[in-house]
Amino acid sequence: MKQRKRRSHSPIYLAVILGCLLLLIGGGYLVYAAMTDQDRKENDFQIGQVETKIDEVFDGPLESIKKNTSVTKKVRIENTGTIKQFVRVMVLPEVRKCIVRDEPNEQVLPLKIGADIVLEEMTTADWIDGGDGYYYYTKAVEPGKETSYLFETVKLSDQLADRYLQAKLSITLKVETINCAEFAYRDAWWQGSTPQTGSPLKDVDNALQPETEKED
Repeated sequence: MKQRKRRSHSPIYLAVILGCLLLLIGGGYLVYAAMTDQDRKENDFQIGQVETKIDEVFDGPLESIKKNTSVTKKVRIENTGTIKQFVRVMVLPEVRKCIVRDEPNEQVLPLKIGADIVLEEMTTADWIDGGDGYYYYTKAVEPGKETSYLFETVKLSDQLADRYLQAKLSITLKVETINCAEFAYRDAWWQGSTPQTGSPLKDVDNALQPETEKED
């Protein structure tokens, strides 16, 4: 969610859709776009009103952004249901660019989180990268409460190749929640398996187990 080229000192702009959301930022010198707001949410085991919403603060709308420039985008998840729940979030970046001399069609360009786009100011004390595409919140979220911010700013790498110029980048947040019954998150998220020692998911398992609601 990388070729080094010698660049002039003139600014290079990238048209970006920053979304959970699909928050739209038009790019280029004279390219403009409206900002939209759309949540995408998936809830596993919808029992006892397991509900959430994405709570975010976005520094926009923007006409364009430069590479290596941080943009405020604070993302956290609010428990709008009636019971405690565990939360995990997948960050899905996608870059699309019109094909030259075939403008109606687009090509998808590769993009990697951490190398091409950086999620900054992450609360690593509360969130664990599970290595499976998801970031896991390590605490049970009470009804009416929010997680800490998963990240607070987003930055495009200054090493991003020139072929990304005038491209559109979408970042969709896929949010999944589960009740805190013992082993429910293992059943819903890991097909009932217990993570192996040494894997990132084992760290997640160790953090969530003390937060589960065990049967009497």
